[in-house]
Amino acid sequence: MELNAILAYQDVDKQLFNLEKDLAKNPYKLKCNALNQTAKDSQVKSSQLEEQAGSILSEMEELKKTISSTKKHGEELLKKDVTKLSADEISENLATKDKVLQNLSLLDKRLTKLAESINQVLAEFNKTIKNYNEAKAQYQKYKAAYDEVAKQQQPKIDALKGQLQNLAKTVPQETMEIYNKKRADKIFPVFVEVMGNNCGRCRMELSASALSKLKSEHILTCENCRSIIYSK
Repeated sequence: MELNAILAYQDVDKQLFNLEKDLAKNPYKLKCNALNQTAKDSQVKSSQLEEQAGSILSEMEELKKTISSTKKHGEELLKKDVTKLSADEISENLATKDKVLQNLSLLDKRLTKLAESINQVLAEFNKTIKNYNEAKAQYQKYKAAYDEVAKQQQPKIDALKGQLQNLAKTVPQETMEIYNKKRADKIFPVFVEVMGNNCGRCRMELSASALSKLKSEHILTCENCRSIIYSK
């Protein structure tokens, strides 16, 4: 495989790679990524809180119906004319009224707890929305700062891409396809020169058989990092 053309291509690609890597690690870019994640998390949490609030409100409505029904039952018991009841019926009536009162007390406590829960959920929801709005506002500020940095680097990026297009015409199609596939798999640099008995990229020591093949064929795929090792 003739390597001069692809190595020239890779040299320019490395400049582009480093430039794009620097942009990806730019503090403004990293801050944007963090704020964007905060906004997404806030959206998810607000949806969960809305669902939770809906569930609590639904339970409160059902509880109010139960309380109303229980009160109605209690009122009906109070309307009974005890003078027309036997001693056993009076005793049963009193026991039922006590049970109704106990149920009402428990239901009222449950309703109070639900009211407290809904207030807590609403407070947390408001806090989440506030966090979302703050993250969104800060994101716009840092994005504008990053966009300015990226704008300054864009002419360099365009120039390097133009060089790559021209250099690609000098590389055999089969070699270019191998390069692009490795590059897409995040293997970079794709072609590395052997360093003594080691891979020029991952520094793994090559076996005797691998060195023998490299000596005879001048090219070898590293078993560890999958870069293509070459020797001159």
